Amino acid sequence: MLPKRFVIVMLMLVMAFSVTSAQESGDIESILKEIDPWVLTDTAKIMSFIDSANALTTETIESSKFWEPTVRDLTFLLGIDVITAPQVDNTGRYYFLMRLTGEDQALFYMDEPMGFPIQISPNNWADEGLTISGFQVHPSGDFIIVDVYKHGDEWHDMWYFSRSGEFRPLLVSRTLSYYGPYYDEDNPDQFYVVTYDRRVFQIAKYTLSTGVLDTLYTEPGVFYPTDYYKGKMPIIRSYSGFEQQLGVYDVATNKITNISDTAMFGQAWCTKDGKILTYTTAKSGEDEFLKYCLVDPAKPNEFEVIYDPGVEVAGFGLDRNKGIVMARLNRDGYSELTAFDLNGKVVPMPKVDIGMISSISSNDSGQITFDFSSPTVAPTAFTFNMADNKLHQLAKVSTFGFDFSNVKVDLIHYKSADGTEIPAFIYMPENAKQDGSNPAIIEYHGGPAGQSQPYFRRNLAFALSKGFIFMLPNVRGSSGYGPAYELADNLEGRFVALKDAESAIDYLIDEGWSNPDKIAIWGGSYGGYTVDWLATQCPDKIACIVSEVGVSEPDHTILNSQPAFRPYWEKEYGPVHGELNRKLAPLFFADKLSKPILVTGGFNDPRVPPSDPRRFAYVLSKLGKPVLYFEETEAGHGASTKAQIIHNLASNYTFTMMHLMK
Repeated sequence: MLPKRFVIVMLMLVMAFSVTSAQESGDIESILKEIDPWVLTDTAKIMSFIDSANALTTETIESSKFWEPTVRDLTFLLGIDVITAPQVDNTGRYYFLMRLTGEDQALFYMDEPMGFPIQISPNNWADEGLTISGFQVHPSGDFIIVDVYKHGDEWHDMWYFSRSGEFRPLLVSRTLSYYGPYYDEDNPDQFYVVTYDRRVFQIAKYTLSTGVLDTLYTEPGVFYPTDYYKGKMPIIRSYSGFEQQLGVYDVATNKITNISDTAMFGQAWCTKDGKILTYTTAKSGEDEFLKYCLVDPAKPNEFEVIYDPGVEVAGFGLDRNKGIVMARLNRDGYSELTAFDLNGKVVPMPKVDIGMISSISSNDSGQITFDFSSPTVAPTAFTFNMADNKLHQLAKVSTFGFDFSNVKVDLIHYKSADGTEIPAFIYMPENAKQDGSNPAIIEYHGGPAGQSQPYFRRNLAFALSKGFIFMLPNVRGSSGYGPAYELADNLEGRFVALKDAESAIDYLIDEGWSNPDKIAIWGGSYGGYTVDWLATQCPDKIACIVSEVGVSEPDHTILNSQPAFRPYWEKEYGPVHGELNRKLAPLFFADKLSKPILVTGGFNDPRVPPSDPRRFAYVLSKLGKPVLYFEETEAGHGASTKAQIIHNLASNYTFTMMHLMK
């Protein structure tokens, strides 16, 4: 690690390089020759670098006058609990994930709405670094399969929990992930899973009574089932973010039959009469959203449109017995709940407040559960029966008396460099004035095909209390606005999307909300890539940068993350070692960065290898840039526990206030 003076001293003079000269800088290439021999493989050097960088970053940030009050306030706000992912079995028992004052979410059940929640998963999992990433209740309610991974590594394991509370590991590995389960309703002793070693996907069958996992089918590329019914599994092959293919896997013959050409597909369910229900662009025009379609496997490509929502589809569930589809729609970032039968006839549903719904579940008796949050409503859950459509709150959490009603968010549109209107959510403090004096944070989402949405974010109450304007743009490439918008950032289109990101900064300045000395840009994952880029392309428009688990060189991340997805990402970014990817790599513009930047990585990150932000921080430091680096050794692509979330947010806010509120 370099001496402290190279890391935290601001440069008095920043040389202005053109794009070409920055990329031809011999300094960056020579620095990479220093770090690349050890950054991926030499554990001793890696840990020495992490320890030294973490110590310096901790000393610098935690010695700030902003640190202790920020930690105190965020600890209170992030102590407010959450309820997510409710499900209901055929006995009427409800299950959900909830964090109840603990370090991480645990699995609970209750036998009636607003009943006493009974915890199922053990308290010591958080101490062991185990995080629940999902669960699936068997329709009978006899058992639950819980998906768990360790310290953020995303090697997904499966644990079995009986109705009586007994539990045991079923499939545990640090070199293999297990996805599913897909239950066989005719044989509760077995279920199907997908195994994935980050190179190859396989379909397998697990038998509970014997504990045997039998591998059934594999093929090259990215493919995965989405349902199981009577020996058939709908399969989606994914060639890129915009090219999928629908097929049906027959367990008896061990073969996949293709039933579509390439299009965009999301989820697929078997209907009771053997058809496949999906939402797709197979029957959509260039500027249209995905539509709900039925297709008979015996008649490939003959898709029948049964429902056209005219907006983004966020997901759906199917009551197979009743033939009712329960859909989550996305209109301008907000959720809508609708239902229809397999003939496309709309089925009445209860009215839901404006907010966000991220999951929906049902049982064979028509009981529906879903989760809900909004900028002013903490994540909770609701239930109703389709027979009467009376909405009941399933459970709720306490806000400990804190009033979130003053958290106001507006949907705005600002113009990009080419005149395109870009949607964004903006949170304004009550006393904000258009005199350029307001501190502001612009946060760019991950993905690229993600979307910033107005869900309940406890830390934004903190931001508003400190006078921050908080802006969340949805630049071209974001989901939620139709396939054409989502695909607009592919390949050379990425330059246009990055201009969209820069134009968000221009909007705050031009409208008089802030000024370059008061603007911070934040981003994680692909959002981290975005801010890395902006930090090197328009440093004169910003005061500081927070880049969390971000990509600084697309080639490096593509080559060192998950080999199975290399062809997938090359269609979105460009061929590895090609000229385009080099032109789009912030790493090779590092000598243009002049403003303070906090870079973070996750030691167990399987998506953006920690070596990518490590290299970026190392290069910046060697160039004498004002960089701090922190790598969490017990996390992956983001925080795993409440303590880590608090630490990360407190670090981001403290670092930002150090440079915006001097």
